[in-house]
Amino acid sequence: MQGLIASSPAAAYEGYGLTDVGRSQVRTSLVAALDAGILPRNCHVVSSPLLRARESAAIAADVLGTTVRIDPRLAERGFGQFELASDEHYDRVWTQDRADPAHEQWGVESTTAILERVTALLRELHASDGTGTFLLCTHGDVASVTLCATQGLSLSQHREVGAMGNGEVRRLATYDLTGLSGFPRE
Repeated sequence: MQGLIASSPAAAYEGYGLTDVGRSQVRTSLVAALDAGILPRNCHVVSSPLLRARESAAIAADVLGTTVRIDPRLAERGFGQFELASDEHYDRVWTQDRADPAHEQWGVESTTAILERVTALLRELHASDGTGTFLLCTHGDVASVTLCATQGLSLSQHREVGAMGNGEVRRLATYDLTGLSGFPRE
């Protein structure tokens, strides 16, 4: 762990990968999710193009015996002027998110913009294989925004509702997606 915000493709495509501890966390989490029945072996792995997510996806593909699809819509939230600055800036961004989920202060990508790109990906995945299971290898704010939205809560709550641990696997069933724009009610 470097204590830096590395969210841009220029910085994080080939840099800021997983540590040995991170690789272990991912593998442990995947095995636990398989054992708990949260994750079936016959699922599709879709990953952010950033190195740490691609490395996580490669571990998942190894454990599951599948391949990885890369999709830029799963990339980390753009952190604007805080790119490669101390990760202490996260709290400033999240405080502003609580006040205004659509904010772009400091050149940060808004939570609403994150949700738009992830929803487009989820719609596409659902249309391509509506009965399949997809493991999305993404990043903290992208995951927390998606979790918050699928629970029908304000994006201002994304850190309280959806904050995740490293390598953590959470299940989103199809019915969780019906609250997102463009998903049919089943």
